[in-house]
Amino acid sequence: MGAVRVLGGALIAVEFLTPLRLRKVQTYDDRTFAEALGWYPFAGLLIGLILALLDLGLRELLPPGPTAALLVATLALLSGGLHLDGVADTADGLAVQGDRARRLGVMSEGNTGPAGVMALVLVLLAQWSSLASLPEDARLAALLIAPVIARWTVVPVGLLFPPARPRGLGHAIHAGLWPLAAPLATLIAVVVATVTFGLAGLVLIALGGVAAVLVAAAAARMLEGVTGDVFGAAIEIAQVVVWFAVIASVGRGWAAPLLGT
Repeated sequence: MGAVRVLGGALIAVEFLTPLRLRKVQTYDDRTFAEALGWYPFAGLLIGLILALLDLGLRELLPPGPTAALLVATLALLSGGLHLDGVADTADGLAVQGDRARRLGVMSEGNTGPAGVMALVLVLLAQWSSLASLPEDARLAALLIAPVIARWTVVPVGLLFPPARPRGLGHAIHAGLWPLAAPLATLIAVVVATVTFGLAGLVLIALGGVAAVLVAAAAARMLEGVTGDVFGAAIEIAQVVVWFAVIASVGRGWAAPLLGT
């Protein structure tokens, strides 16, 4: 029964992090939902596979710019805009001139203000430019690994920062990392990283983790903790940082993909 519960977490993760619905919509208690955190990188791998297949199909039809635009749009759709919403809400909350309660209130309202719009534009521009610039021989590996590492970053962020609210997604993540979710998520990320880039993949994990932690640290300083929106923002930033790192490292010969097209 324990194994069934653990494997069931994969479905919960996929249904939460993507619009894919393999069964009727369900609600879960905090413990069950928290155990699914270990499968977040698996959901990222599914997203990466879809992006890689789309990229392969478009490569002979369109130049890099339009292909990258379609990949960005697909990525947003595959994540249901969940993490992009986190980017906007986090930027709006941190831009508020007020106390912690005021910042959290703005983030929970969900109305995108000037800071949120600017943050979204910058993140989407960074995604488009990185996807348009990925080296040919590294595109498959990069499209697979970045969504995986990005969704793994819930582990370091959840371990290092307390939840800003006594309930909600941030609290569930923080409370559910042990004993299973953090090790499982890390194992999946390490396996995919080494299969795609070898030992260099571990460096990419570290870079993605550092990027996410820096985002969370900036938010936690003002919010006295992190929220679900902060996790979403950290995921989006980490994803872009991994793609930028691939472009820089492969272009200079510091890393070589083990999976090519």
